[in-house]
Amino acid sequence: MTKKRVLIVYRSFFPSLSHLGPATAIRNLMHNMSEDYDFHLVTLNHDFTSGAAMFETPVHRERMGAATVEYIPTGLTGLRILFDRVREDFDVVDIQCAFDPLVAIPTLVLKRLGFLRGKRVFHTPHGIFMDVIMSASALKKRLFCRLADLTGLYRGVVHLAGSPAEEHDIRRNHLRSQEVLMVSQFVESGAPRPTKREKPPGQLRMAMVGRVTVQKNVTFALDVVRRLTVASSLDIFGEVDDSSYAQQCVEMARAGTGQCDVTFKGNLPKDELFAQLADYDVLLHPTLGENFGHSIVEALTLGLPVLISDRSPWTDVAASNAGWALSLSEPESFVEKLEAIHAMGPKEWSALSEGALRYSRATFDGQATSERYRQAYG
Repeated sequence: MTKKRVLIVYRSFFPSLSHLGPATAIRNLMHNMSEDYDFHLVTLNHDFTSGAAMFETPVHRERMGAATVEYIPTGLTGLRILFDRVREDFDVVDIQCAFDPLVAIPTLVLKRLGFLRGKRVFHTPHGIFMDVIMSASALKKRLFCRLADLTGLYRGVVHLAGSPAEEHDIRRNHLRSQEVLMVSQFVESGAPRPTKREKPPGQLRMAMVGRVTVQKNVTFALDVVRRLTVASSLDIFGEVDDSSYAQQCVEMARAGTGQCDVTFKGNLPKDELFAQLADYDVLLHPTLGENFGHSIVEALTLGLPVLISDRSPWTDVAASNAGWALSLSEPESFVEKLEAIHAMGPKEWSALSEGALRYSRATFDGQATSERYRQAYG
């Protein structure tokens, strides 16, 4: 039986370490659904961290498992290639992150002009309609949503929401009725099997994973650990760019964080990051908003308890003894939980770790996600 062909359009992909959340979701999708669909990803030959091309030739194509990844240049040359691809005999086109002016908006415009007739067309937002994302360049984004309403930009396009909260965000940011399907994301494949370890009392090793951005709320985390009255450490994994916010975080850490040693670890390859996370006592992630939260999900699959804000889909972790989801209006609650983890011995901490594993197994159902994609893509 011939597999249906799926074209995915997104601005950034590995080996670039920019925009890791969507890129990880796309990689997981292509890996998990490769037996059902023939994937072709069109992305940019551009590293948004360094500002340089990733490959010597302007157009670079390679196989990633069963999928084809095509890196195209920015500008008119890339747009011509994109125009050619969307007119090929793909059955499905899945456009990622509609606010992107480089490849997403041009593809949506081509759809509106009739160049994608006969194809199922989807938009995967990856949380772009959350308040924390909409608040950055808010006027431009709200204007885009109004123009999308007025021009019927999403006519015939189905949004793939990762959670009920995202479905709500999509609908409330548009005046026109939007067609939305609920499809969760796949969990990172290839994570090492968690090994049991004993946590001694009087130890608190915290990890934080994600780019040093306002959304990840790193300043809040630094303020919390500064209030701790016990010896501890916080390692922050992720890109520290030259933005004013990232520099503010670095300066806060240099100014002193009490009894907590803070280290910015930078980016690590995923397998190396997984191996290191297994040695921590808790994932600290006081995010201002997550559509999925790959670092939270991956920590849980490793049996690492999480201390997170109540602004992700995983607000019920406490019910499974997998960690806590707390209000950002109560930073002292974060301090209390961290100091409680510091006091835990092997038995208490192992119960939390087992709770994290149970939660991940019960919540992240790859077979159910596969079936939802089959129903959507056809």
